[in-house]
Amino acid sequence: MLTSRCSVDIGHVKALAVRRSRQEPPSTVAVAEAITGLGLSKDVHSDPLSLRQILLVGQGAYEDLGLPPLTLRENILLDFDTSSLSSGTVLRVGQDVLLWLTFQCEACGHLNSHHDGLSKVIGTRRGVLARVVNGGLIRAGDAVRNLGQLLPRWSDDWRKRVRMVLDAVPSTDVIEYKQLARVAGVPSSYCRVFPRVTREFGKTYFNKAVSVQSKTPKSRWLGASLFELPLSDHASVETLLLPRPPKNVNPSSLRGKNMTTVAQNNLKEQIVSILSQGDMKQTQVLQLAGAKVLFTKGRMLKGDTTPEAEPKPYPTVACALPDDYDSWLS
Repeated sequence: MLTSRCSVDIGHVKALAVRRSRQEPPSTVAVAEAITGLGLSKDVHSDPLSLRQILLVGQGAYEDLGLPPLTLRENILLDFDTSSLSSGTVLRVGQDVLLWLTFQCEACGHLNSHHDGLSKVIGTRRGVLARVVNGGLIRAGDAVRNLGQLLPRWSDDWRKRVRMVLDAVPSTDVIEYKQLARVAGVPSSYCRVFPRVTREFGKTYFNKAVSVQSKTPKSRWLGASLFELPLSDHASVETLLLPRPPKNVNPSSLRGKNMTTVAQNNLKEQIVSILSQGDMKQTQVLQLAGAKVLFTKGRMLKGDTTPEAEPKPYPTVACALPDDYDSWLS
């Protein structure tokens, strides 16, 4: 689902913060670790099945409204306006971190407890929410680059997000209200209106969402597949992290120039060793020329003419996922 290939520098990180528990306010940190598919390390909003892993806010809202630091409870403060950033956009922060923008954060009444009347004046500058596509360290001063519309879009309207989640629920499964709220990125307090809202969507939708007390024998769906991006998308995003060759240099002329025969043989041995392990996981991360590459076991390269009786162990290459990714899906 690649809809745009633009790449533009748009600003820098001004400050970082994490909130370690719901009982304490966010605290400023010098360095934040973004974890692929999870969020920021030690932050209460880290969740593999959430659209709200990270909140990014532009400093203009603070300057124009005279707000005290961290009033908006952001994780990343930026020196540019976030209100025009669209869902599905991928931002590269620093050298390694890729963030998938999901939707604009709503101006809820909780803001008023931190600054009287704030929810009525903040408008579209509440900030934008994101998921971590590729992890790494983030520091104040890191450059931020807009890589374009690369990944699926989510609506800013919570009702439409709920419907999008229900559309993805298999016909053999149901999703409980609390899990529906979690995956759609809405407060759990919205669960009380789900019966009415899903009934308005139609009978098919109404039957897909149930309360925790439901006696239906259908399996409970967690929604993990919503965040399993296509391999082609992973590969395309991964290439955007790699350094580009110098201008006026033919890339083909560089091929093989910086790797000795010994290094090439060692690399081949690594690949053969990993692919020959009978008990290996479905996915395996390998360090190739300074880049993390994900091998997926049991895939065939497009155009491979090898007879089906003698398949080659060619893997599909994609963006690296954390070692424990498989455990999230169980």
